[in-house]
Amino acid sequence: MNKLREEKEEKELKDQQEAPKKRGKLIELVDLKLGKGEVRSMFPFIFFLAGLAIIHIYNSNQAIKVVRKCDNLTREIKEARAEYISVKSELMFRSKQSQVSKRLEGSGLKELKQPPFKITETEKDRDER
Repeated sequence: MNKLREEKEEKELKDQQEAPKKRGKLIELVDLKLGKGEVRSMFPFIFFLAGLAIIHIYNSNQAIKVVRKCDNLTREIKEARAEYISVKSELMFRSKQSQVSKRLEGSGLKELKQPPFKITETEKDRDER
């Protein structure tokens, strides 16, 4: 059992020692690939990319605002339509003859007992004028 523990500890020590070396190699590669002068020459491109990123973020935020505004307007349209339907049904109910007669009972107006009729003019009536 001690051998297993010792082997584990040795592996852990080796891994700990190799990790900084690997990281060091990566940093060395970056240093070799990019010198100080090359990094300075890339500043305009880096600023261009940063500007594009800022424009992209701004555009995304504006699009989200437009979508939210559309959602709010859609909700308002639905509410207005529901209100229109309820007001229209109320008006239709109040326009019924029975409802109109109930509202006019105390005003002295009376409901017609016979249906309306059409008044026509005959030739005799024209001649009499």
